[in-house]
Amino acid sequence: MRNNRSVQGITMNVILTVAILISIILTAFVFMSIGQQQNVSPSGQQDQQSVTAFRPTNYIVNDKDGIQNMVMHADNQQIKTMRSYLTSAEIKNPHKKKVSNTMIIAAISKKQAVVYRYPDVVPIDYFNARYNQHIAAIKNFNFDYFVLSLDKSNLAYFINTQTKTMVTVSLSKINTASMWAVAEKLPKSLTVNFKSLNNRVRLNFPKDIKLPVYSYLVNHRDPTTYVSALLGTTNQLTTTTDGNKVIYTNKFSDQQVTYDPDLDTVTFKDNKADGKLDKTYAARLNIGFSQINLLHLNLTDTRFYESRNAGKNVTYRTFVEGMPVYYQSESGAIHMTLDNHGNLISTYSLNELGVPVPNNQKEVTLPKSSDVLNRLRQAGVKESDYYFITPGYEWLVNKDSHAAVNMRPTWMIETASGWLSVDDYLKTCANQ
Repeated sequence: MRNNRSVQGITMNVILTVAILISIILTAFVFMSIGQQQNVSPSGQQDQQSVTAFRPTNYIVNDKDGIQNMVMHADNQQIKTMRSYLTSAEIKNPHKKKVSNTMIIAAISKKQAVVYRYPDVVPIDYFNARYNQHIAAIKNFNFDYFVLSLDKSNLAYFINTQTKTMVTVSLSKINTASMWAVAEKLPKSLTVNFKSLNNRVRLNFPKDIKLPVYSYLVNHRDPTTYVSALLGTTNQLTTTTDGNKVIYTNKFSDQQVTYDPDLDTVTFKDNKADGKLDKTYAARLNIGFSQINLLHLNLTDTRFYESRNAGKNVTYRTFVEGMPVYYQSESGAIHMTLDNHGNLISTYSLNELGVPVPNNQKEVTLPKSSDVLNRLRQAGVKESDYYFITPGYEWLVNKDSHAAVNMRPTWMIETASGWLSVDDYLKTCANQ
């Protein structure tokens, strides 16, 4: 009996040991899989949000004569119809090559095509998520223009104007004739083309630009929403003040959320000085976007706008009719900074656009690109003094209502110090 019990005991121990080893191995595989997913592409839970935040900011239709017009005031159904054609397509046979600015302009200017414009380069993963594609062969490729030919060539082009790289792909299972019929009917009111500025291909406006002034009610988010989502429950927190600022600190992790009532912002800071910075651009964007996803923000008017330092500094902005909104304050913006240890400092505006309200202001006519560039040159500003100029909207306080803001069109300029209207920038230069 003792021998039988001994044998049974040994057998049970062996079985338990094997089971534990299998469990450990399976758990390791699970965590390895999760880690790989986080470093390469947005998770399934984030896909719907990424479809909104990382969508194109402008659609440009190149007609059969090569004239290019930016789509303005398109309704959601028109955009959904265009998107449905692309989601049904099969994109394959990617071929990547280095190109010149001249070759990039030629590709973006192809006749009978639709150009999907992003304000800065985005990983191909976000394109896959939005358009239900599986372009794995160029998985680490980032691009800022997608050109879809709607003639009989069955070709499309992903273009990175920063690295001067282009990926040509072939299309099948797409009715280009029907899609072109829809594209021709899209509302178009701004003539555009493309020029090289600061050794990079840029969107150019060859004619004066007429844009309406918009007015919106402003929604103000509760700062405690960010505190509970990012730091945890009340019994885990301590609250201190620094002037008007309120600082919430998690007692266990030392993470902080600072509410600044003067700027209407909250800033989240992770004070842990361990970990490593992810190497890939896509992984760095995913870190910040994962945090946004936790907050369940309404990103209807907010989109990814810009990254600096290979994804270490990222900005999301409010957009109105495909035009970015700039601010005299932090209203409407999200700024994110990764340090060398992979820790993320994020600043969120508590103000977001609500419903539009009528206004009686006339359309604003902005000068064409060449006039703005000439004005800068005449003021002694060199191309090396700034990165970019673009038309956009300024977020201005509505004097008739504290609950509303006006969005007024203006030309903006980006320098190493940030964004300013061209008028304000030139005033600053004159005073130096």
